[in-house]
Amino acid sequence: MGKCVLLCLLVACTFLGSRAQTPALVRDTIWGEFPSVVRVKTPRENQFCLGTVLNSNHVLTSAFCVLSYERTRVFPARLVRVIAGDISVAPVANTRQTRTALHIFVHEDYRPHTFENNLAVIRLSEHLHLPSNGIEAAELRMRIVPENHPCDVVTWYRAPFAEVDPSQGIPRQQAFTVNIRNRDACAAERRTELTIEESALCTYTTNTVSVVQGDPMFCDGELTSIQSFVFLPPDQQQQNQPNLVSTQVRFYFHWINMQLTRTQPMPDGWNPVEF
Repeated sequence: MGKCVLLCLLVACTFLGSRAQTPALVRDTIWGEFPSVVRVKTPRENQFCLGTVLNSNHVLTSAFCVLSYERTRVFPARLVRVIAGDISVAPVANTRQTRTALHIFVHEDYRPHTFENNLAVIRLSEHLHLPSNGIEAAELRMRIVPENHPCDVVTWYRAPFAEVDPSQGIPRQQAFTVNIRNRDACAAERRTELTIEESALCTYTTNTVSVVQGDPMFCDGELTSIQSFVFLPPDQQQQNQPNLVSTQVRFYFHWINMQLTRTQPMPDGWNPVEF
């Protein structure tokens, strides 16, 4: 009987400990920390998405980032720009390279309502100059990430309109550390008919951290996943710990590589909402 009680206490402490992780501390990144991360500027007003360099003329991001507000069409490639080799809007770094998109390939099975297959590859109209001191192609992680493993999520600081301190209001690259969660526990907290796919990773953060679909996550320096969606557990006592759900790139390694040599553009009129 005593052993059973002790076992229950250990399980309860483990669960509570996982819920009481230290809140994510957002930090400004430094030069050379995430050289594969770029900004993706689209016609969507006041929004910079992030992407990750795959090679000198391809960038990986989310499908959300390159779709119109109503998620029914892909932005014209000529209106999408990629800014690489810089970690802040101003001042402009000598290593900054700006490119216009030539083609945008969204995963054919992307589902806006469930966030499945939330990936897109941008082909640039002009190659990035590599090697560069400010830009580097990402190494994709092909190994399983163990539970509780620490990883870094890279995001972009987007200053509020009423920002008081100008020095704090400069849009810039930032990062924070998270721990990988048990996928089943994460799915149980969602409590809807929508499940957390095996191809997804789940982590905790705090409600003070702002992320956008497409923000990359690196584990041991390798590109592991990109942000797909956020949800809050229904328990009101846990509203300060939203779950970040991201898409693992290792499950899409074949699809990503196919886009690098793809010769056909997206079909005219392709609309993910119709599927």
